[in-house]
Amino acid sequence: MRSYTVDSVPIEASETLLLRGPLDIGALRDTLADIEIGHEALRLRLLGPPGPDPSAAWPGQTLRPDPGPLTVVPVDGEPEAEAVRVLARPLELTDRMTRATLLRLGPQEHVLVMQFHHLVVDGACHPLIRALIAEGYARRVRRESGPASNDGRAAHARRGTPESYTALIAREWTQDARRETAERADALARTLRAHGSGDPLPGDTDAVDADTVFASVPLGVPADRTRLLLRGSRAERVTLHTVLLAALARAVAEEFGRDRLVGSVYTHGRTTPAAQETLGLFSNVVSAPLDVRPAPLPDFLRAVHDRVQRAARDVDLPFTALAERVLPRPADGGAYCRSALAHLELRLTGVTGWIPVDQQRSSAFPGELNATPLLVEAPFAPPSFNGPDQARACAATLFAALDLADGALVGDLWYERRHHDGTRIARVAERYGAFLAELTSAPRP
Repeated sequence: MRSYTVDSVPIEASETLLLRGPLDIGALRDTLADIEIGHEALRLRLLGPPGPDPSAAWPGQTLRPDPGPLTVVPVDGEPEAEAVRVLARPLELTDRMTRATLLRLGPQEHVLVMQFHHLVVDGACHPLIRALIAEGYARRVRRESGPASNDGRAAHARRGTPESYTALIAREWTQDARRETAERADALARTLRAHGSGDPLPGDTDAVDADTVFASVPLGVPADRTRLLLRGSRAERVTLHTVLLAALARAVAEEFGRDRLVGSVYTHGRTTPAAQETLGLFSNVVSAPLDVRPAPLPDFLRAVHDRVQRAARDVDLPFTALAERVLPRPADGGAYCRSALAHLELRLTGVTGWIPVDQQRSSAFPGELNATPLLVEAPFAPPSFNGPDQARACAATLFAALDLADGALVGDLWYERRHHDGTRIARVAERYGAFLAELTSAPRP
């Protein structure tokens, strides 16, 4: 846990719900308090002042005994614009790492704006946050007004007990756990080095200093072919994520003349049933060593799928502990770029396995109260690199960002245009398309 200084860029997440209909503000306030009491991560705060050294570790963290307030603010502007104004005020981490504000636009129109620092909440938390609010609010309203037709009782009955976040942290810091973590990091580092980690994709490294300039080529797939990809991935018993990673890995390997490379992928990190019910930071970027030598298509897809599954089991390995076993420390003394170990990074949203996910699906609130997520982001500048080593590590990696929306895959392959030759990256995209065409045209039993 590194220092948070006044001149650093806040890294925060938000959950913003447009609430239309009769709202019991007291029930909502009590619901949020119950959630915060039940999920320790939401009550964490950092101890002590940041100090002059931005790379120094904080002296520690502690739990606030009480939940934070719900601040109600009357407003008369557009919901999204008012939410942005709230999110523009960064969190003070020595006070609270969460904040809840209710914007009152009218008697039956409100916007709930919740801010979270990335140290305590990750992207996988948001569906759980919405479900906890809807279920908790329904129970409180039911107590006061009698049975409701849509009260979330069945969902609540299925929900397990959250994991103790502080107990999890304490277990990770025991002597035995740290020794076991070090042994796994040593083993994985050897495998990553054997797959070319530390040997980045070639390019004009000297052209990149402390900044990057990115360009992109499209990777989108129309809806009719996306349906075929989903059908093909089901037939091969792998996920759409596996298919896309395999296509990109094969394309990069063929273009750059490699038979091994490392892919960087995101994983939710919830490896136990209790963790799946817990708000906190569990997700991580993991490095998957991939063998991309010629092989029959089903065998290659299964090998990539298995590699990603094994990589996900190492989600708890601290990235820095792994990177420093593979790479020299950055000369500028800063942190490693998240893609420093990989040749390719894939981020896929909008689908879980083979099932599309509606990112703006309304939560089930009782009675006539409807809740719709608003996609609102804090107006902060993006994080910047802290030196040329970090920027060059980022520049050498290719970044694929894809989303399944309205039945089609949309997205691009991003590359640093001074480091990489755009013509070469365009050929990578062509090879990727050819791989997907091979999969969708393969005969099925």
